[in-house]
Amino acid sequence: MVVVPKRRVVITGLGLISPLGIGLEANWSALREGRGGVNRLSSFEIDGLPCAAAGEVINFHPKSLAIDKHRKALQKNLKYMARDIQLAVAAAELAVVDGKLVEGQVEPDRIGIDLGAGMISTDLDELAPAINLATRADGSFDFEVYGRDGIPEIEPLWMLKYLPNMLACHISILNDCRGPSNTITQGEAASNAAIGEAFRIIQRGQADVMITGGADSKIHPLSFIRMKLTKVNCTWEGEPSAACRPFDSRRCGVVPGEGAGILVIEELEHARRRGATIYGELLGFASACDASPTYGIDPEGRGTELAVRGVLRDARLAPEQVGHVNAHGWGTVDSDLAEARAYNRVFGRSVPITGLKGYTGNTASGCGSIELISSLLGAQAGLIPATLNCDDPDPRCEIDVVCGDPRPTENPVFVNLNLNRYGQVAALAVRVGPVDSVSS
Repeated sequence: MVVVPKRRVVITGLGLISPLGIGLEANWSALREGRGGVNRLSSFEIDGLPCAAAGEVINFHPKSLAIDKHRKALQKNLKYMARDIQLAVAAAELAVVDGKLVEGQVEPDRIGIDLGAGMISTDLDELAPAINLATRADGSFDFEVYGRDGIPEIEPLWMLKYLPNMLACHISILNDCRGPSNTITQGEAASNAAIGEAFRIIQRGQADVMITGGADSKIHPLSFIRMKLTKVNCTWEGEPSAACRPFDSRRCGVVPGEGAGILVIEELEHARRRGATIYGELLGFASACDASPTYGIDPEGRGTELAVRGVLRDARLAPEQVGHVNAHGWGTVDSDLAEARAYNRVFGRSVPITGLKGYTGNTASGCGSIELISSLLGAQAGLIPATLNCDDPDPRCEIDVVCGDPRPTENPVFVNLNLNRYGQVAALAVRVGPVDSVSS
């Protein structure tokens, strides 16, 4: 039997929008200088929360980021895009420009899209009239009145703003992507899983180029309420900028954020033929799940360990060959401890670990791609971004957390891992820099 080697997949375009800024330079400057983007929530007032810290994207104007040929269509369709969709579309515009995907370089049926997306919360004012009509004086809800009189009050195209697959739909329409298309909704594991699936699609020869990554916005009253109901919300009482504290002894919960990270990835020889800039190579992907009977994260981080060992195996890497791990670092006591235990079993204390949510808050379905791009920019500059607000690393987390200043590194290989609160995990291995002609 003839074994066909897997096609190699490289990263050729990056688009990044986060609370640290818009574009690669704004984000990397903040990471290099240790400037976080978490502050007191400014988008709206919400009472009854122990902490009003949030990672908001400031001065975001999606029309200004559009490619000239897309500007008219984007302007027309913005009213049908929730905040999450706008972030994704704008970051994709940045990635397409950065990847030099000029018209005619890629056959439309050879470029696809695979994105991570979350549960998009509706603007409350859009549903309030219908709900108010069906709400009785005693506070009970009349479903018959809602169906008869309430629903006609809702904008007919209302749902188009909130379907998770609309991130990919708008991007694929603007860029004439006719190849494989998918949306993955796995919470914080979504964008890594989407990049992993896009990686496999190119490896199998089903596409030459994929637009991939993820976006999300949890800057919404319903998101704050959900966090409080699930008891993961941050309880920090000090300065909002210090609220998210991955692996720190005083960590106390999740800070919501928003943002988008979009990558252009493609088959190596295809990228070379069109003279694309190559940021690095995707070496491996793996996913796993804690599968806990209590529907939470396993205290020992078994799913995280499985994903790490799986991605090392897929990338043909030994643990000591990894330069650093960009961890999930949610900022909750139990999740960070479980994650640290998994890393300790695989790496001991020999591999540096960083967690970047102190800068951005939890960008949910966008966090994997945002953090992957951040590590890529760091390793490109010979630095591992530090874990912001980890002033006193928890001694129970027996790992080497990068604290204080960015740490110098000459190792171009890193693992990027994210997980959600149900224990689903997705991990990617990346090598930054020039790509040689020898198969991995």
